[in-house]
Amino acid sequence: MSRIRIVGGTITKTTGGDYNIYSDGNIVYNSGTAVAETSDTSIVYGEPKDAPEKKIVSKIKVEFRPNLGWEGEFGFDWARTGDSQMPVDVPYSSIIGKYGSVYATDSKAVFTFDNALYQKKLLEYESFLLVDFGKYYVPNMTLMIGETAILDASIEVLEKPDSMRYKYDESIFEVLILEKLSNKEGKHYNDKVIQIKCLKEFSAKQKIELIATKDKINTRIGQINLLPNNVVKELDVLFIPVKHNGTTGAVKGNEMKILSNAFKQAYIKGNIQQYTSYVEVGGWWFDLFFTTKDKKGNKILDRSDVRSLHSALDSAFFDDDANEIYKDHYRLYMMSNGTINGEAEAIGNAKTVVVFQGRNDSTAPHELMHAMGLYHTFDNDGKFTYKLHKTDNIMDYTHQTKNSKTGKQNERFSTNKWQWKILNKKM
Repeated sequence: MSRIRIVGGTITKTTGGDYNIYSDGNIVYNSGTAVAETSDTSIVYGEPKDAPEKKIVSKIKVEFRPNLGWEGEFGFDWARTGDSQMPVDVPYSSIIGKYGSVYATDSKAVFTFDNALYQKKLLEYESFLLVDFGKYYVPNMTLMIGETAILDASIEVLEKPDSMRYKYDESIFEVLILEKLSNKEGKHYNDKVIQIKCLKEFSAKQKIELIATKDKINTRIGQINLLPNNVVKELDVLFIPVKHNGTTGAVKGNEMKILSNAFKQAYIKGNIQQYTSYVEVGGWWFDLFFTTKDKKGNKILDRSDVRSLHSALDSAFFDDDANEIYKDHYRLYMMSNGTINGEAEAIGNAKTVVVFQGRNDSTAPHELMHAMGLYHTFDNDGKFTYKLHKTDNIMDYTHQTKNSKTGKQNERFSTNKWQWKILNKKM
């Protein structure tokens, strides 16, 4: 390859050490006046020498992913490419965009992918260039004190490195290597490669880096960013059984655990309790306001144009002066009747949620997150809009679908960094 430089003035190069020039061909100097060579010692002419051998950096990429057993007990938000073993892991490159005028849950709804919004989503992640692979998008992770996380690894090797090691602050994290990473050429997926335990609080972003060494040259080939965990927000939540016309609602399945895990993702310490008694409502007057019929003619307890069901239940609950201690709690009223799953009083700035016994285990957490300010992930009013049923986000309706391989109902339990900031404004 030729290189020609034309300069109208002077070129000056200064170095504090040696200045070496190597060429496989001729080195030609052309000057209109003189070429001057000076030295404090001597100018030596001799046989040409070969250029030093070019150092080769490690050509390997390691992407960290949650293990298949992840239930949302820590936060992990990554630029999804569909390379994990999670039951629902669809590449973001096809599911970020907007819906038209017809709402997403309608069979006539039309979703349009938007590359500009996809690129905006990628800005949520720190990135760096990795030789032969392009941009590496670093996952965002949250981990509370004393909690542990087990991660998998998606690996691509072009050239085998001499060695690999993890680099992190050992005073903050304990990293246990569960499985040695594959280093043979090709693509691999390693299950349960590391366990990370958080030992103490930290106020600045932390990194766990994976460093590969080739010919004594170190290359960063993988990374996880852990967001500061000194911003824990405490929150009180009360599950309240409601006795309606003789039938009482109750806690459903694992909903308290799902809610607690979802809180941890946003660094929220949830004080989640169940009211030891119940609220009793019903009778013809109550039902006159709140019993309506769905399209199939089934009776449901829904909202009233005169007064909301949430307000009515709050009034009944706070008729007992002893319950004033729960005024600042988020209140989830559990009713047995109804064919809808649940409803928050409002999106944000609300404390009251109503759920019905036919709900999914993740309904109560889903509705509570509405009350705390989160829209559906498929709603155009959110910061990002994902295609319906294509995420395991707690604000999706993924629980309405089944895994094509196992036939089991899909679960929703994850949240993203942009949602964490809404749930916990300290972040």
